[in-house]
Amino acid sequence: MAGGVTSGIIYPGALAMIARKFRFRSIGGTSVGAIAAAVTAAAEYGRQTGKNPNAFEIVRTLPKTLGEAAADGHTRLFHLFTPEPATRTLLALVTPLFAQGARIKQAFQIIGITCSYWQIALPLALSFVAGLLVFLWLLLSGSLQSLLLSALALAMTIASSLVVWCASTLLMLKRQWLLAWRSNQYGICTGRASPDPKTIKRPDFEGLTPWMHRAVQDAAGRSVAGGPLTFGQLWSLQQPGGGPSSISPHSPREIELAMIASDISRNRTVQLPFLETPSPLYIEIDVLSAYFPSSIVEWMINSCGDYDKRVEPRSDVIRLPRPQDLPIVFGARLSLSFPVLLSALPLMTPDFNKGKGESGYIPLRRVWFSDGGLTSNFPIHFFDSPIPSRPTFCLNLVDFDAESPSALSTNRVDDEEDDPAEVEQALAKPISQPGAASRTAANRPDVTTATDPAPHDKVWGFVSVAQGNQFIPAPFTAFDTKPGTGVLSFAATLVNTARYWSDNQMLLAPGVRDRVVNIALRDDEGGLNLDMSAKVIADLDLRGRAAGMLIASRFDPNENTDPETGGLSEPMFANHRWVRFRGFMASFEDMSRRFARSRRASDAAAVERRESLLDDMIDGMAKEKLGYPAPYGARAFYKTATDKFEQLSLWMAGTTSREPAATFDRAREFKNDRVSKPAGGAPRPIMRSRLRPLVDNDPRSESADFPEPRD
Repeated sequence: MAGGVTSGIIYPGALAMIARKFRFRSIGGTSVGAIAAAVTAAAEYGRQTGKNPNAFEIVRTLPKTLGEAAADGHTRLFHLFTPEPATRTLLALVTPLFAQGARIKQAFQIIGITCSYWQIALPLALSFVAGLLVFLWLLLSGSLQSLLLSALALAMTIASSLVVWCASTLLMLKRQWLLAWRSNQYGICTGRASPDPKTIKRPDFEGLTPWMHRAVQDAAGRSVAGGPLTFGQLWSLQQPGGGPSSISPHSPREIELAMIASDISRNRTVQLPFLETPSPLYIEIDVLSAYFPSSIVEWMINSCGDYDKRVEPRSDVIRLPRPQDLPIVFGARLSLSFPVLLSALPLMTPDFNKGKGESGYIPLRRVWFSDGGLTSNFPIHFFDSPIPSRPTFCLNLVDFDAESPSALSTNRVDDEEDDPAEVEQALAKPISQPGAASRTAANRPDVTTATDPAPHDKVWGFVSVAQGNQFIPAPFTAFDTKPGTGVLSFAATLVNTARYWSDNQMLLAPGVRDRVVNIALRDDEGGLNLDMSAKVIADLDLRGRAAGMLIASRFDPNENTDPETGGLSEPMFANHRWVRFRGFMASFEDMSRRFARSRRASDAAAVERRESLLDDMIDGMAKEKLGYPAPYGARAFYKTATDKFEQLSLWMAGTTSREPAATFDRAREFKNDRVSKPAGGAPRPIMRSRLRPLVDNDPRSESADFPEPRD
């Protein structure tokens, strides 16, 4: 599930619809997607253990619950982001900026908030009064010249007052508000604070982290005061215990939960729950208490990892629990640290660069973790398999000023022509039209149905899934159509390109694009639109339910009716498996050729440089000093496996040379500047295998299980 802060309201309905047909085995997400993933995993845990057989009813009703209003008119969703006392003004200033409405009204709201501070109100009042006195004196002079000067004085009074307000506000930002933001760990809200029940008349309203903890525990069928649900308990469906788990991270997992966070101190992405790479992580107890409910703090202290004896001993610091003992709420909060709004989370790690100082210990230094969406806002690579045994669904959010090409037809081949009527119908969908009037808040329906969307309902225009082998064109953003100077929209597009390029590249991939359901957002939804009304939330929920119904039905072999069209539904998973196989084998074939060529080229270059050959290195006969030498008992295996892989590569290449059809990826030909598309070509865009380091130390990622032998 993709990130998007408040647009995560879409997910509960989608998940509840998918849960009607499927069991969740692997769940992942970034940012708000991580919260949805945590609640989904907990609900599946509750359903599988029998602790909460109706867990997904809780999930289904979350949007309605979050849309409930307090006495101040704000929803529960808004109050999840309750600031600390020192940062309340910043939240009040930020909220109008991202709300839907007239800009003049928003400007006056901001001016009113700032003028409640005497440091701004006093100089502004003095400037305005001085100018007003000059204006009145000139106005009462009576001459025509004085009247003209009085008009100029009035204009200058307004201008000077605006300058004084801007200068005073900037000084307050620099000297007080931004310093409070930094002291609050670079965020307006830690997520721990809850609203004052006396003010809002709702004692059941909580801050983000307590609410998350309650939602997870309720879905899992466990008490809020008891031990928090952990990653390890998901893996084994283990019942709650009183201490650290005996679950092995090497064992197969009944329910797997994965999340992305961003290590901004070292400029890299990390994957939870296996965070400790390349060095162990610790946390200050005061920081833990400032971010999480007491039951989670107590659990993490009691389940903490072994303190490294080389590291400086500190009684106020604990090592993070082992991955299997880590509460899933901790992982979700680490992933959801939306910059500026939600505080980054400071952990600690040994500073091995400094070595042991005079104290004889390696010092600890802070390492900051922020929103997972900074490095991977849509971790579509989670849970991939060369040939899948079960479908993996991906829920993608499409911003108001972006588009997602809609599905056109079923079981297409690369050279099949589009049906003009189908193309016209697809292009008419609001999700295909960035910034369209049909996607604005003004065109939101007044009433949102609580029942399942019917075929041909307008909501289907906001949802799309590729069908069969359909090629998906790269979607465009409409930043160049925005009014004004275009500076902000251009800058935002640059940032989004840097953040999303890798994820968006995967959206085009065969064997990926057909399992993604895209959901369009209106102009007042998602992002930092914290103050969405119950009507907006209900509209988002309907789109989520439609998305869940659509993707689940497309992959259900027993479903005969397409929920969008009411026509015949053609299950897609068999085709999906075939396309994944074709893509993987084409990539393997290409990699094998590159291996054979590079082995020979490398040995030839080594002869010229008078260096050892690869076989010499395998045999332990290299002249040079080598790292990671082959163990003596493994040398024969290394040599045999290497030679056999090269022989396989040469056999495959030789067969293809003699028989052009004997290939997993028949090359395309270029004639007269036109590309021919012969049968036998692999799905496009072509997939390639590349060596990349793992982002975590999950033992099941480091080494695959042994395959069972075939009869």
